[in-house]
Amino acid sequence: MLIAPDVGSESTARPQAGQFDAALVVVHGMGNAHRSQILLEWAEPLLERMDWVARDRMIGADETHGVTIHESDLSGDVPMVTATVRFPKRRDPDAPSDAPVETVERNVAILEARWSESFVPMTRAQVFKWAVPFMWRAITRSLGLFWNTMVVLSCLTLVHRLRAPKQVLLMPKPVNFLVDLVRLVISSLAYVVVWVFLVLVGVVLTPILPLLSPLLLIPWFKNIAQGVLDQLVESIGDVASWKERPVRASAMRLVVRDALERAKQLVGDDGEVHLFAHSQGAAVATFALFEELEPAKLNVRRLTTVGAAVVLLGREKWQGRKDTYTPVNTWIEKNRNAPEHERVAWSNHWAIWDPFSAGPIADTKREARKRWQAAYFPSPATDALGPEEHAVHNTSQPILDHGMYFANTVQVVEPTVRHLLGPDFPTVTAPVDYIRNRLVVIDKKSLGLSTIAALVIAAILPGLSGASAFLALVITAVARAIGWVIGLIPGLDGSAPLNLVSFLLDENANPTRLTPIGWVVASALVAALLIWLNQLMQKQTERSIVWDRCPLDVRTWLVLTALPRAIYVAGAALVVWFAIVDWVEPPLDSGWLAFWAVVLIVVAAFVIAEPRFAPAPVVVPERESLDAPSSILPPAERMRLGVAIESAEYTQELAARRALLDPEGAWATWWAKHFHGWVPRPEPDAAGLDDRTVRGA
Repeated sequence: MLIAPDVGSESTARPQAGQFDAALVVVHGMGNAHRSQILLEWAEPLLERMDWVARDRMIGADETHGVTIHESDLSGDVPMVTATVRFPKRRDPDAPSDAPVETVERNVAILEARWSESFVPMTRAQVFKWAVPFMWRAITRSLGLFWNTMVVLSCLTLVHRLRAPKQVLLMPKPVNFLVDLVRLVISSLAYVVVWVFLVLVGVVLTPILPLLSPLLLIPWFKNIAQGVLDQLVESIGDVASWKERPVRASAMRLVVRDALERAKQLVGDDGEVHLFAHSQGAAVATFALFEELEPAKLNVRRLTTVGAAVVLLGREKWQGRKDTYTPVNTWIEKNRNAPEHERVAWSNHWAIWDPFSAGPIADTKREARKRWQAAYFPSPATDALGPEEHAVHNTSQPILDHGMYFANTVQVVEPTVRHLLGPDFPTVTAPVDYIRNRLVVIDKKSLGLSTIAALVIAAILPGLSGASAFLALVITAVARAIGWVIGLIPGLDGSAPLNLVSFLLDENANPTRLTPIGWVVASALVAALLIWLNQLMQKQTERSIVWDRCPLDVRTWLVLTALPRAIYVAGAALVVWFAIVDWVEPPLDSGWLAFWAVVLIVVAAFVIAEPRFAPAPVVVPERESLDAPSSILPPAERMRLGVAIESAEYTQELAARRALLDPEGAWATWWAKHFHGWVPRPEPDAAGLDDRTVRGA
């Protein structure tokens, strides 16, 4: 809908049913979801980013552009948020530079499909009996993902760079080979640790899970464990119901169908419906959309899945039926005879450490493996059928990656926003888009590596002789200070604080040191402090990529953001070296100490540099037919960070953003002067003319 450019934001009238341009249906994942929970989880970051991109002055926006929220119905039968977004229309490349800005007004609705209360859950005994084989399938898939991410990718990187021409490499081939070899060795050792840990977890839980429900008959065990077990059943019980109870699975899908029908009413015959689903919700939504519905009748134009358990969960299981499921082939068949404007595009986002999605969506393991490799080293040999695949970096932490897609602004939220805003919204040039995605990858890898370094420091530091004595001294001093303050109050015992912490201190040692329990407590506190500081710094570096209107130039950003990582990694290497000096008996001579110092320096240097030199994933285009020509570029022509930095598109955009700088406040002014070369505009002279006006005259 085009409107005159001089109309203000107050003209955005509340749209009625049938007047929306796009409606997004969001579907939650496994576990009990409260009303509006999934809606708020996604509507807030989507609308926030929508407003940010719509008000970008680089595309000609001004204060009249942005998002206007009309309704936030968070407690109705179908929770929904409606809004209007106004933005400058994409400029025709052939249009004159002084052509007036056309403003597009687009009405958007976001509504949720909450299926978690649409069925009666299974009993604890039923869930725990089912959980054992499912747990081993999940562990097997997770080990496969980690094997690919940690070992196979390192091996492919080494082989690829050995064969690559010198002009496309960042460093000389011998240096590249050394870095890639160190990565392969370290990653392989880390994978062995992960494999042992996950298998041990599976072995321990296999006999325990079936016994948990009968054990609740014991009163004392019930009092201790019932709350935890109920939460566990609440989380995985939905998965069990989806796989084992077809009637309940159908009830889940009915909620999605009803939400899509409501979305169709909102957009009428001309608007678009987008379906967005996470985790188990992706399995529910994909099955409902392609197996039971006609997407064209509901105006569904796009399916976006994040952390999708489509392959892990498949379809419901019927006794006597083959448990086969081919979602990719079904999607292709739905699109085969549909007109171009009625096709359903499918985008799938999977975090590289997400054990539930465990990689791309495909009908066979062979095709999934090909599309996984295509995310890093695309070639004709990696062509396989499947949706558009986005390998993303959420947190670089396996435990958290699955639930943090909504916080991934650049790789998940903004692509969804641009789909909702439609083809009239201005695009981003390929080099600028590549740079931003690459910096996000570097930033998230830095977060993960610094977290590991923080854990190493926290685990070792309190056990070193000097550090243990110092921490014991600090604990004693704090306890005595608190006791002194308490002793000032008549009738209170000032020695109580010191007595309370006595179990942390080994007073028989000279000097006083931490006990083993004190070591554990101190490690937990040091880890909490270091991880908090690490996350605080990472939020600032991420903000500089995601939310700054005028970001730092890439090389400056790479140097500045490497400093916290270098401090953490160097600190971890240092405490490991002191641990060797302190703990090894008999003490090592100077030669061996020098040897281990060199080893630690090499490893630390590799870890500090690894995020910059590691391969970053690319978007794998959707493929509905292998007969169509491939869009894969030869290695020499693919985008690389150095090429993107030198590109005219990036340099021109950075210069244009710097020209638009208008800092407010002392800190912003200092930053603009020192990092962007900003020069204050001359003040108007007495006649009300500045230098530019005089020169123009």
